[in-house]
Amino acid sequence: MQMSEFWALIEQARTDASDDGAWPSGSAVGAALVDGLAQLPPDRIVDFHHCYAETASHAHQWRVCGAAFLICDYVSDDSLSDFQAGLVGLGQDAFEQVVADPDVLADHPIVRLIAAGKIDRFTLSSEAIHFAASRAYERRTDDVDEFWEALDVLPATSGEGEPWSGRFGGPEDTALIPLRLPRLHALFARAENRRP
Repeated sequence: MQMSEFWALIEQARTDASDDGAWPSGSAVGAALVDGLAQLPPDRIVDFHHCYAETASHAHQWRVCGAAFLICDYVSDDSLSDFQAGLVGLGQDAFEQVVADPDVLADHPIVRLIAAGKIDRFTLSSEAIHFAASRAYERRTDDVDEFWEALDVLPATSGEGEPWSGRFGGPEDTALIPLRLPRLHALFARAENRRP
């Protein structure tokens, strides 16, 4: 599968999940993506997942993890994977901007609503996108084990963001957030100050 086809499937899911032109949640995009992928032959669903894993690996970087920590007020291996999936669900242009500079999330409508306390902190994250291919494959074939077996024969992903150990959360990391994500930090600091 070409990356252009991968992103076209993401954009179609975003369109299908949109409600009156509003930014759809990561969960809504994931549900629409499962519906779309389930129409493909099984081997194409596996190809999609390979493209997804390659794409999401570009968001495996310290500043994306720091952004997840600020936005969700929590980070773990699973929550970071779901956050990265949610970034993919924003579409190609937004994803590439965030990978280049995660601090641009301070301008995103969903993030601003989260900071204002108007929507749930995990609205952007999406386990549903992360597992969309496996769920679509199971819907299509009734055999999810075959999906995971098919992944074993695919090459490993090569794309990665900045060299990073994957560890995050100590005092040294939280101290770096204002320096490395100044706008996003300021947005959430203002939100904290407004809360009673």
